[in-house]
Amino acid sequence: MEKFYSNIVGMPVIEDDVFRAITTIKDVIIDPESGKVVAFSVDIRRNLVIAPVDIISIGEFLKIHSVESIAEGSDILRVDIVQKKGIKIIHNRVETKNNEYIGNVVDFSIDAKTFTLKRLFTAKSFLGLIRYDQRIILEKNIIEILPDKIIVKENLKTAKEEKRVSVEDLAVSG
Repeated sequence: MEKFYSNIVGMPVIEDDVFRAITTIKDVIIDPESGKVVAFSVDIRRNLVIAPVDIISIGEFLKIHSVESIAEGSDILRVDIVQKKGIKIIHNRVETKNNEYIGNVVDFSIDAKTFTLKRLFTAKSFLGLIRYDQRIILEKNIIEILPDKIIVKENLKTAKEEKRVSVEDLAVSG
């Protein structure tokens, strides 16, 4: 099952036994080298996160074992390393390896079981208001995620269908 970034942000976090929201998810922290989610940020200012190992399930809400599952990002080594790199996925520029601009990431999806990046949803925009030239880029086409851009294999263009003309179409009816 895929979960979209736009649906994850704002998702309530609940404890296993208590069905009352403790907090909400503010951001998703992804390791740019492996494409795996290293944490879900629940308080950006105080750098509080939930690691995927502490998650019981993710659906309409994120279910964790207890409040103790929420930790400081600097206490988890991989989270701290990724945060210091300052690499974000959302709103990052997407280019091909030939430096052709594809658009900016407007959304992405992760696999809810493996917590890995599945797809990037990109679009170009006019004045930040009107989106056009929207594309879906699969994880296997991503070459590298950098602080200022995401490099993908190639510009996936829509193949044009050749129009075939049959002999009957050319015949002149009398």
